[in-house]
Amino acid sequence: MATQSVVFVQGEKKKEDKFPWMFFHLDPWKDPAPSPVKLVYFDYPAGKLKIWNNHILKRGKAPTQVPDSETDLTPKVKVRLRNGTIDTSGPDRPSILALYDWVKKQPSGSIRSLQIFSHGWIGGPIIWDTYEYDPAGDELDMFDGKDRDPHDADPRIRDFVGNNPLSGFSGMDFAQAFASDALIKLWGCVAPEGVRGPMRNYLRAPKGSRGDAARQAHLKDYLESIEGSYAMEMAKRLDLAVWASPMGYGSEPHTKVPMSRRRELKVRYTGEFPPKLDQHQWWRVSWFFRNQDKGVQFYKDVLKARVDAVDFVEYKRSWFDDAKRVATASGVPNPLGPRGLQQRLTDVIDSLGIPWGGP
Repeated sequence: MATQSVVFVQGEKKKEDKFPWMFFHLDPWKDPAPSPVKLVYFDYPAGKLKIWNNHILKRGKAPTQVPDSETDLTPKVKVRLRNGTIDTSGPDRPSILALYDWVKKQPSGSIRSLQIFSHGWIGGPIIWDTYEYDPAGDELDMFDGKDRDPHDADPRIRDFVGNNPLSGFSGMDFAQAFASDALIKLWGCVAPEGVRGPMRNYLRAPKGSRGDAARQAHLKDYLESIEGSYAMEMAKRLDLAVWASPMGYGSEPHTKVPMSRRRELKVRYTGEFPPKLDQHQWWRVSWFFRNQDKGVQFYKDVLKARVDAVDFVEYKRSWFDDAKRVATASGVPNPLGPRGLQQRLTDVIDSLGIPWGGP
């Protein structure tokens, strides 16, 4: 069988260019025996696509040999700023379309892993932190399905719909390039404000039939947030598993892991995978997910989703569809009551806050 490709994508933060080599893994829970791969590195800060053939990945160390090929990342665009203007004074920046276009040209089943090492939010990885407006000058809503802004350089949920680059046959070309068991991982945050509440309230609902209606309502609200994420849209549209931060949580790659406003866990890098989360530095999900909020329990026991060794979760159509059927099933014996209705309204209001996230 031909050597499979491992694709790393580096976001704009040049100072974080060591992160792919420190934190990559090719299995969610263990280190397989090293074997030659075609290493494909989308170096967005440098604007280069670098490829090493028959490369043995070594954790903690970037490749020292010269790439077998190095080309410019294209297309490049003048990017859109937050206020809607175009940054005409700044350099042209390579678009996420460079990644999309390259993947769509690859042989069927040839990509073993795609990992994007960048900041992130509910709308997807943040490669450049650009903005998107329509020709009329109005800021686009991430759910509107309109065409991409040609001056936007970042991944978007709309990429999978309408006339956009990962919809229809183009989306099929993108999907076919991946092996059936490929590891796709988006390392940044998925942390809009307010969306943890339904998960917490699900776990706090009264035991037994007395809490059935409350649990169903909170599950429905939490699933609505998951459904509105880039990770789940990608998983559903491409019928592939996508690993990303759990809904409502950031991710942390540094040596100090926040445990509260005043407490932090100090860890050190060893390169060991799976790491000991109480001792080792790794790009992991926020401490609060596993410890304070019992999120691992919720994802495994309620959603029936897999959670990897550093608490990223597997977004996948199968468990989402099953959970949605439970959340919308009729015949729940008890109504929510006034207190439950008030809490559900609070869940919905909280879920409307969608700020930018970061690792």
